[in-house]
Amino acid sequence: MKKQIIFFIFAFVLIASALNSEEVRGLTNKELFSEKLEVIGKAKIYSPQIMKTEKTTTDETRENWLLLDSFDFDSFIQPGKHLGVFFDNTDQTIEMISNFETLVPDAVEAIDRAPLWLRPALECTLLQLASDIQQEWADVINEAWDPYIDEIAYCIAHSSAAYLSSIYSYPEIITENVIYMYIADMQLDYVEIVDYGTSTNDENYYSTTLYWKIDENGNLVQMEVPKEIYYMYLVHHKITDEIPAFIDPDVIENNATHTNNIVVPGDGVFWRNFLFNYSDTDYPLLRDCLSNTTVTWDITGNTPDDAIHTIMNWINDSMVFTSNAERPHQPVRIYRKHIGRCGEHADITAAACRSALIPCTSILAISSDHTWNEFWDEEWIHWEPVNNSINNPLVYENGWGWNFFSVFEIKSNGYLTPVTGTYSEGTSTIIIYALDINGDPIDGAKITLKVPGWDNWGYTDKEGKYTFIVGEGRTYYARMDSEIGNDPINTSQVYEIVTNSVNGQTYTYSMNAAGTMSEVLYSSVPTPNDDVDDYQLVVDFTVPEQVISGAIIMDDLDGTDFYNAIDDGIINFFMTDIVNYAIYSNEQLFDTFNELIGVEDGEVTFDIPVDESWYGFFDNGFSLNNPQYVTGCASLYEYEETSTDDDIVVSSNKLIGNYPNPFNPETTIYFSLNTENIENNKLLIYNLKGQQVKQYSIFPEQSQAPYGAGNNQSSIVWDGKDDNENAVSSGVYFYKLQTGNYSAVKKMILMK
Repeated sequence: MKKQIIFFIFAFVLIASALNSEEVRGLTNKELFSEKLEVIGKAKIYSPQIMKTEKTTTDETRENWLLLDSFDFDSFIQPGKHLGVFFDNTDQTIEMISNFETLVPDAVEAIDRAPLWLRPALECTLLQLASDIQQEWADVINEAWDPYIDEIAYCIAHSSAAYLSSIYSYPEIITENVIYMYIADMQLDYVEIVDYGTSTNDENYYSTTLYWKIDENGNLVQMEVPKEIYYMYLVHHKITDEIPAFIDPDVIENNATHTNNIVVPGDGVFWRNFLFNYSDTDYPLLRDCLSNTTVTWDITGNTPDDAIHTIMNWINDSMVFTSNAERPHQPVRIYRKHIGRCGEHADITAAACRSALIPCTSILAISSDHTWNEFWDEEWIHWEPVNNSINNPLVYENGWGWNFFSVFEIKSNGYLTPVTGTYSEGTSTIIIYALDINGDPIDGAKITLKVPGWDNWGYTDKEGKYTFIVGEGRTYYARMDSEIGNDPINTSQVYEIVTNSVNGQTYTYSMNAAGTMSEVLYSSVPTPNDDVDDYQLVVDFTVPEQVISGAIIMDDLDGTDFYNAIDDGIINFFMTDIVNYAIYSNEQLFDTFNELIGVEDGEVTFDIPVDESWYGFFDNGFSLNNPQYVTGCASLYEYEETSTDDDIVVSSNKLIGNYPNPFNPETTIYFSLNTENIENNKLLIYNLKGQQVKQYSIFPEQSQAPYGAGNNQSSIVWDGKDDNENAVSSGVYFYKLQTGNYSAVKKMILMK
């Protein structure tokens, strides 16, 4: 997209071009610009409700309780999915349950080989792939060796499902990308890759780089790149909108598809190796230029051959600022042409910088038709090699006379982050909420912010919110598009947001879809009583992140979505019995207790009644697009007996079981009742969907012959028919004894 920017930097004026309109604007194959705005009114001013943030708990004392078993939760829960714990009363154990898609066994192994901190993201990505594609990328991780495993796993985890499933992606791209990082490390003196642990000795192993610099006081110091910067902006194999692939540098790149020069392994080259270790005739070799460089950057400017200035000189020696009809996106092809405007310069700068083991990103100002870079040195530093400009972010406003609409940083995974405040002395904040017809937030809705002729966009979070940081003194328009409706409905229409934006002002608006967000249908019931100290289930959790997801508009691969984790997620938590879990699983109204709705964290303690199995689970049923990251622990405790047998209260009601099981055509269900309770005793039978198929009203004197002499145990024979005397089909059924405060559920199987 950026590649078609036609701006004469040296003359500071926009020029006309003889190219057709698509070539002039450098579009990939998407129309990003609005030529005309149909304004239908002003947007609605909005005052958002304050979301609950405090920790919610039903915690109780756990004195005299011994830990029997526990396991951790550590997953991104996709919209419409759930994850939780099942307490099995038959053997008093707990196990993890979910309705996640299935991972192939080798994918599970690959996740276990990845660092602990990376596993949730890797699982999230692999679950989006078909089983054969899962297998392919799992093999890449499982066949890798230290010290490359974490970098390879990261590149896969933070690639789109569309890319990993495409015909353009090859395992060799990711493995070569990582291996050549370590080869470059051996040839560079100003930087060093450091591996903290390995896959065999530390579950939380990771890598990063140490680099030498001259600080503002002229001192030589060594700094460490933060882990998250190292992986996303140095390791990642994607720059901006290009498809990471092997490229034939001699093939003219098609402006519409940008895919015709992609070739199979062995027939082409990848930018990390190509830019660092190869040079065309009469052009400098980047590796040799950096061979005697000892510091990454000298802030004082007294070291003209630091790595940043050396790379800048290499770019200016390798590239001429001009263009012709071809506007390539691939760094390999850009280098072979040796010409380009700001789009080509920004891409080759980012690729060369990363090849030289310095984190680098690209900055885009769509409304000003310009793009440049930033490199990392304890913070992001403005950088535009074609103008020999370093750490001078206000040059565009104060030197070139530009009044920015909006400036974004382009993350390697396609996510856009507003950085207008770095490049403008005056900024305003525009917050837009996407809401459904009931006022509930829409997550993953696309918010498009416009000035005449130009677009910018973002996707909403759990609150239905997106925040734009914009320039002052401008008029802005906006619209919202979502899967449940648009506002305005006509895609060519917009609302006026603000006229002549004021520095320091925040403007907050809402837009409403005609549809409704999905919801979980539940009815809150009292927590079941427990008369016996025997077992206790405790679930403790936090939701530290949510994932913002949406279409990558600037990408050469159609259908590419980004997944970008940000802070502060929310989740629902429910507890219920077997029958109501089946009802929930079929998206019907179910009974629940100890529920926590839309919380960021919580702790639930449940004293487990005898003779019943239970579910506790996290639910992301309120989300349309955005996964929520849940981390926590489920623990099962057993009471440590300190009293005499006479002190123990034992219930006289008990659901014993059924025999035979499986059965055909009938089975006998055994239970015991307190003979003093003669009303409201029921035996209920449900199918796997939680639908009641049979009901027996039971009185002790009416039940069949006692099961065992000298007690009040009884039985009912079920003949496999419903209340209408119709034979039911084969399958799993639940039977529930309900009397007073006691209830218990067990499972049986009818096999015909």
